[in-house]
Amino acid sequence: MLAFLADAGGRLVGTSGLDATASLVVELAVPALADCAVLVLPDVRGRLEWWRWSHRGRCTRGRIRRPSGDLAPGLIAALDGLKLVAELSPAEVGALPRVLAEPLARYSAVSAVSLLATDAVAPPGALVLARRDAPDPGDEMTIAFTERAGRAVAAANRFERLTAAAEDLQSTLRPAALPVLPGIRMAAIYRPAASPVAVGGDFYDIHPQGDGTTLFTLGDVCGNGPEAAALSGRVRQALAALLMVENDPQRLLRLVNQALLGIGPSKFATVVVGSMHRRAGGALVLRLSSGGHPAPMVLRRNGIVDTIAVPGMLVGIMPKAEFGENTVELGPLDTCVLYTDGITEARGGDDGDELFGSDRLRVVLAGCAGLPVEMVAARVDQAVQRWSGGDSRDDIALLALQSVPGQ
Repeated sequence: MLAFLADAGGRLVGTSGLDATASLVVELAVPALADCAVLVLPDVRGRLEWWRWSHRGRCTRGRIRRPSGDLAPGLIAALDGLKLVAELSPAEVGALPRVLAEPLARYSAVSAVSLLATDAVAPPGALVLARRDAPDPGDEMTIAFTERAGRAVAAANRFERLTAAAEDLQSTLRPAALPVLPGIRMAAIYRPAASPVAVGGDFYDIHPQGDGTTLFTLGDVCGNGPEAAALSGRVRQALAALLMVENDPQRLLRLVNQALLGIGPSKFATVVVGSMHRRAGGALVLRLSSGGHPAPMVLRRNGIVDTIAVPGMLVGIMPKAEFGENTVELGPLDTCVLYTDGITEARGGDDGDELFGSDRLRVVLAGCAGLPVEMVAARVDQAVQRWSGGDSRDDIALLALQSVPGQ
């Protein structure tokens, strides 16, 4: 008995997801405790999930409606932790949904054993054991095993809830899909540094306006990892809220600066905010305002790369910070590239510590003349990844905006 429990406990501790844990519980129960084992757990919608393992060595699973207490009193009592062990009569087994009733009805003795482990959200569930003979379902080994199984199932439930919450949080912090706009094509790179979460402190957003203009932002908050991701989320939310009352890039930066100052010390960012609209003659006009951000570059269709000087102070450092502004026109197939310092400060080279630098970025862009914007972004990403050997020490974000003729 001790050897079985030790092996079972060790294997259950090594699982993480609910499906893997539940499948292992019923596999371990056969044949040590029964000829057929069914793990029954309440789900979040009030139904029952089940996993079944028989002597044939195959796990099946499914969902059923929760039977009433009148039809299955023993099972319901064990499920809710009201009864430790309940023997199920042939009539009670027959009242279960067919998917469980038919396989369980083949055995002369069926019992439901409460998992014994309570959970903050979900009831504990029950392990249904069926045998051809009539063993004591309350024997010491069965109770000890179900206790271990209950702890493992409760831990798996908590793990899945935490994982789901983390994924939901990450989805809200990651940039949204780029919109489709007439006369312009867009592409982006978003590559957080190595971290337990797939988000970082770099960000970009596109905000089409009702008057035909489009506002865009790209920024980099201090730090990386979860704390930086949370701060970037606050900056993005502030910008989205301020857009309801202001659409001038320079004034927006001043307002965001005040918002960051209110968060606390050492909470600063570099941000570039821009607006774009199509001029009657066909050119795409970009107004850019920057707060301490690397200078944008414009790739002309003939291969010339212009650096657009937009001076400005860091956002969130000084109450009366000054932010510069510049205007640039994009002709057909001209591309404006906004990027964070994770690109120019990527380290690599012979000693692994040389910066990629703005000159290398300019050379890569010059080789992309006339290419679709998606290929421009992809070539920059490939060049940086080759340079750094795929070692992302810092977050990376890039937003490329290309004027498209005839749209």
